[in-house]
Amino acid sequence: MRVGLVRKRGVLGWGSLDPAQPGIWVRPRRLDAFTIAHEFTHLLQARGLVPRGERACDLWALARSPLLVDAPPGYLAVPARLRRQHPLPVAHAAMLHRAAVDALAARQRGERNYLRRFEREVETALRGLPAPEPGALRRPGLGTALLGVFGFARAPRS
Repeated sequence: MRVGLVRKRGVLGWGSLDPAQPGIWVRPRRLDAFTIAHEFTHLLQARGLVPRGERACDLWALARSPLLVDAPPGYLAVPARLRRQHPLPVAHAAMLHRAAVDALAARQRGERNYLRRFEREVETALRGLPAPEPGALRRPGLGTALLGVFGFARAPRS
């Protein structure tokens, strides 16, 4: 498997859909655990284990673990209030994970509109959650932590 750096402006990550040449490319300065999970899910798509498409990729990545949900999905429709939060509060990460697991269970039962079901469930659930307190946010993203550990962290801008 190959791992590389994305150089195209505006792209956070890219995963190869060629099963003969698996690989992911990421932007290390804007790296979230969710981006990594999303790109690895593309490798599952290449092997036919997950349906193709960016929205399906987001959903399967959200369903892996709430610990990987530190940023909102980029391809599934979520309310603006959720999309603007970075990093995501723990309660919102858990809610997204639960909604993704429920949507995949609905798909398993034969429901064809499972992606839309997820989007509606998130919209409904978010109405019931209070706005996060400043202290409820997660710690800095995985990418920031990795860059700091390996000495690549940039000095904060003033």
